[in-house]
Amino acid sequence: MLDFNQFEEKIKTINSNLRNKYKKYFSISNEEFLKSLEENVGEIENFEKLSQKELEKIDDLVGVDGSVNRCGGAYPHYIEMFQGLAKSTKYEEVYVSDIYTPTLNDSFEIEEKREKLLATIEIESALEYIKKRKPQVLMMDGGFIRYKINCPEHFKDLREICQKQNIILFGVIKDIKTGILARALSLDRSIYDRELLFNRFKIGQALLIKNEVNKKYIEKGLGEGFSSAFIRTSNFPGVVGIDILDVQENYLRFVSRLVYSLTPINSRGIPLWLDIVDKDVRITDELIKASLESYLDRDLYERFFVSERDKRTL
Repeated sequence: MLDFNQFEEKIKTINSNLRNKYKKYFSISNEEFLKSLEENVGEIENFEKLSQKELEKIDDLVGVDGSVNRCGGAYPHYIEMFQGLAKSTKYEEVYVSDIYTPTLNDSFEIEEKREKLLATIEIESALEYIKKRKPQVLMMDGGFIRYKINCPEHFKDLREICQKQNIILFGVIKDIKTGILARALSLDRSIYDRELLFNRFKIGQALLIKNEVNKKYIEKGLGEGFSSAFIRTSNFPGVVGIDILDVQENYLRFVSRLVYSLTPINSRGIPLWLDIVDKDVRITDELIKASLESYLDRDLYERFFVSERDKRTL
């Protein structure tokens, strides 16, 4: 029988260690903390949601996200399906798909392969949509650094097209892992912005980060290229991040208000349209299994892509 007492003691130890690590940061008053942000990090603003009239002026808003799912067992006996979706609030959506299996490669593929393919297919979805129509706003699910690392040439193409056609391009970051505040405030570098900003902002309050402070991309040798902000958009006490092209920095306030406007007050803080795109692009276990069973010869399917666990149910 499982010994819950052992888990209980270990969880209590983790709880105590977390309290000790963050004790001095949790004890700082909101007034003092926000003041230090304005002095060292950027400008804090309280935003209102866009009016109905302002929202109606946006003729075509497109959300972009990607999905990946795997069938099979351990390397190299698995196959992955990738799908990207550019979904418009007004016009026809665009799907782009790809598939990958290391069984067709002679050398070991590094783990980053999945991230590169997923980032690439998301950018390709956005580019395919732009070929058909010119959206006013292109909202990516995630920050730009992921694209600059995993598919720099594709991201460069998207950036140039959006600049040329005056399409507002920005990314919404749900799971913030940056350390901008810790660096700017000379704090422990292991502490993320997500933790420091939790329950610090009022709903609609945002931090517009100074470009000279936003150095995470320079440190990675990728140069500058975009501006960033953090904003609280709902009753959930956390914030989301926003990345926008540096040449479109004058739209950062508008984009912050747009993200706030698209987010339900009782949600986890993410624009509803991105949640809809995420649901529509998802590749389920049933879908990938049905596809492989339909289009792979049975002997190849069982030889390469049926794991020992799966065989128990065959």
